[in-house]
Amino acid sequence: MMRKTKIIHVNSEMSNETLVDRLTEAAQCLSNGGTVAFPTETVYGLGANALSDNAVNAIYEAKGRPSDNPLIVHIASMEMLSELVVEVRPYVEKLMAAFWPGPITFVMKKKAQIPLKVTGGLSTVGIRMPANVIALELIRLSGKPIAAPSANLSGKPSPTQAKTVIEDLEGRVDYIIAGDSAEVGLESTVLDVTGEAPIILRPGKVTCEMIKEVVGACSFDAAITKDKIETDGVAKAPGMKYRHYAPNAPVQVYMGNPTEMVKCFFEAVISCSQKGTEKVGILTFEEEAMVLERMIALEGISSDNYYIISAGSAKDLTAYAKILFESLRTFDAALCTYIIARGVEEVGLGEAIMNRLKKAAEGKVTRI
Repeated sequence: MMRKTKIIHVNSEMSNETLVDRLTEAAQCLSNGGTVAFPTETVYGLGANALSDNAVNAIYEAKGRPSDNPLIVHIASMEMLSELVVEVRPYVEKLMAAFWPGPITFVMKKKAQIPLKVTGGLSTVGIRMPANVIALELIRLSGKPIAAPSANLSGKPSPTQAKTVIEDLEGRVDYIIAGDSAEVGLESTVLDVTGEAPIILRPGKVTCEMIKEVVGACSFDAAITKDKIETDGVAKAPGMKYRHYAPNAPVQVYMGNPTEMVKCFFEAVISCSQKGTEKVGILTFEEEAMVLERMIALEGISSDNYYIISAGSAKDLTAYAKILFESLRTFDAALCTYIIARGVEEVGLGEAIMNRLKKAAEGKVTRI
């Protein structure tokens, strides 16, 4: 059933007094069991009271999300945390001190007051304290821990801009807080800390190397190397079980040296030009994009057959991470019939980028 969605415009430069004034109404909605989409530093989230079954049901309904896909609970203080989890191990306290507020979620044993609806039936819950003044103030004003997956229709690329949230969820949620674009662009690292050493369930900006620097140990869950786990398996964290991050156009990921990559892209553009009915979307580093565009210009190929997005320099993957999801949506808006994305080595932030690309491409990665 369609509902009236109120859109509230804010930004992180506002005074605290102005921000509180703008957010109070939406925070009250959360307290009363409503749904509110809001910005964080990773991606936009769709929030509801994590302690209410009915409120959490509204998230699943708005997104069209499977109910066995766990939700992350967002908090604004350590006092909130103590009410939600059974214990915080000493090494976890070190990690929280190092990375919170920030783009990392800790999976811990939950207390009984967190409904199984939030955790996908699991005895554990993922908790995060976002590094975003708008998100923190909204949570604080609501007085509730807020369950929040990404604020998009299930399966689609996660939203990093308010306009994308509005496109997907207007008429499906009570409020949309239209704030700044997400700084990170990828969802948080999800870390299982129920054992003696941390295990990454979903890679993100906080990398395995960064975690090792704090506590000396870190490993990856075996499911990370797969596009999805078995359909009868248990998803220990969001994004582990179902198809995610998928645009309408099919995605193919290619990896190789710059010369081979430019050749691959150019051949795809030539093929589309010859067929006349196809349009390829190309996401690659700016160094390769510049060479490719010069080659295309020399051939006089119509822009009707290609759309190139530069993902920043190959020397710094931060820009690639930030624009990845919006780029996939841009290709759809440009009516691309298929998409070729430049793969990266799975080291550091590259692990998170490739995790999302593999899921968007349903595992289709080719090394040339």
